[in-house]
Amino acid sequence: MNHVLAFTAFLVLPLVGLGITRLEGVRRLDLGGRLAVAGAAGAALVAAALALLSILHIGWTRGTVFGVVAIVTGISIYAVRRSRALQAPARSRDVAATLGIVVFALLTVYGLLDARESCGDLHFFWGPKAIHFHYDGGVKVAFLADPNNIQLSPGYPLLLPLLYSWTLTVSREFSWWAAVLASALFLFGSVALVRSASGDTRGALMMAASLSYASAVAYAAGGAEPPLVFFETLTLVALTFLDDPRARTVLAALGLAGSVMLKIEGTTFAIAVVIALLVVHRNLRNTLVIAAPAALLLAAWLGFVKANGLFEYYRGAGMPVYVASIPKTLLLTMKVAGYEVYGLPWLAPLLLLVLGRARKAMLPALVALLTLGAAMFFYVHVPDPTWWILSSAPRVLLTPLTAVVIAAVAARRVKSEG
Repeated sequence: MNHVLAFTAFLVLPLVGLGITRLEGVRRLDLGGRLAVAGAAGAALVAAALALLSILHIGWTRGTVFGVVAIVTGISIYAVRRSRALQAPARSRDVAATLGIVVFALLTVYGLLDARESCGDLHFFWGPKAIHFHYDGGVKVAFLADPNNIQLSPGYPLLLPLLYSWTLTVSREFSWWAAVLASALFLFGSVALVRSASGDTRGALMMAASLSYASAVAYAAGGAEPPLVFFETLTLVALTFLDDPRARTVLAALGLAGSVMLKIEGTTFAIAVVIALLVVHRNLRNTLVIAAPAALLLAAWLGFVKANGLFEYYRGAGMPVYVASIPKTLLLTMKVAGYEVYGLPWLAPLLLLVLGRARKAMLPALVALLTLGAAMFFYVHVPDPTWWILSSAPRVLLTPLTAVVIAAVAARRVKSEG
């Protein structure tokens, strides 16, 4: 029963974040897109509530956490009830592509349920940190600063363990199965965002095929990569497909904020998005507005890490570069990027991107190039990156792969409209 309750804790997140659907650009999405956006907002709100309780030194009792989340949910529902309903634009139904997405979703769930796709990081530090936070009644500096806990990556951002702590609060016992199964929600929430915002079901099918297969090969389930891809997709979809300026800004800012608070690679993604915005859109003011929440959260987290002497990894770029490791890094990274099928997850989107020549594809394409380059840049900071690349690159490369697929959908969409 605790597995069902823990998974239900993920399912109620869209209800918590329902208020964001007041935005006109979100109301024009279909049901799947609105649920995905609300889920992202709900995840951010629940994590923020738990973090605020810890800052105020208020223990995470079940009654306190449920009470705070209930208040936030009530406000969210009230806000939506006062908004005017909008009809989503009519879209042609592509039954075959929709069935294809369902097939990939079922295959993913099957792979998750037999634990074949589980991420070791879930068992080594994401899960244990969430369990400690819960039974400690909040995020405790003493626990994070304890030298005995250095293997738990205390300097990593807290969004994912906070969400896992939320599920533990609901279920009273940590569910490893719910943590693994939640990956399907994040991955196919990304697919729903692409389908809803672009109106391209076949493009969404390409997203489903690429992400479900690559995530399985990368053993990403239960780790930070599926929610990271979800928040990254939210950012890129908002900036690429949404016409409503307010919704585009709010959703992109939410996606960046979620990304930087999930993993260090989320910060790399945020930097890539800022650079791409400045190059493609050349609007400094709007770029600053979009990046501000993420920048403030990151600054606050880094300040907390430094003030409490926590072990962190953000200074990796300042380590010496080993020029001799560059050839090996390039070759190994490209080999891993093949995902054991000669790069097939990349080939179809890259082909569409080349043939489409769409201006709207420039931003996600540039983000893909920058994040791929950043991954390789970090790997050349050790004399022999072999183990590091083989163990992490399949997951790290999910970010540029996602960006390439979104760029291909944009190229395909614009070409078909032309």
